[in-house]
Amino acid sequence: MKKWTGWVLGGMLLASAVLYGKGSGVTLTSRSYKEIIVIQNGKKVKKLVDTKKVLPGDMIVYVNTVNNNRNKPVKNMVINNPIPKETAYVAGSAKCERPCTILFSADGGKHFAAAGEVKIQTKKGTRIARADEYTNVRWILKDPLPSGQHVYVSYKAKLR
Repeated sequence: MKKWTGWVLGGMLLASAVLYGKGSGVTLTSRSYKEIIVIQNGKKVKKLVDTKKVLPGDMIVYVNTVNNNRNKPVKNMVINNPIPKETAYVAGSAKCERPCTILFSADGGKHFAAAGEVKIQTKKGTRIARADEYTNVRWILKDPLPSGQHVYVSYKAKLR
């Protein structure tokens, strides 16, 4: 497996996404946005803007775009995104536009499990981690990524 790394810079936030897939010609682009609510035609609408200035409580949306520039499909695609420690993952916000398995870690990416099954070690023993204790999000594509195609994966986190 080859390892590709991209960096996301949003205000004071820094997150890295790592892509695991076979072969060269696969690119990863990571961006972060601030989610704001604006009034349009008398209705509240969510809008994404650049993360030039973020404050505690702001909602940040992290978006990774993976492009297959090869002339054949890429199999076994895995995208791992550490969650910046200055943020808290928002439960249920991880998305993938293609069929995939979404897993989480609460130990810096050593162990992954489905939401609600992630375990954390405490002084009193092992317990299920809360979403705001997750440290990583991982997307595993179920099907090969076709040549010339892309996939978007994303998640939301609130600035602590």
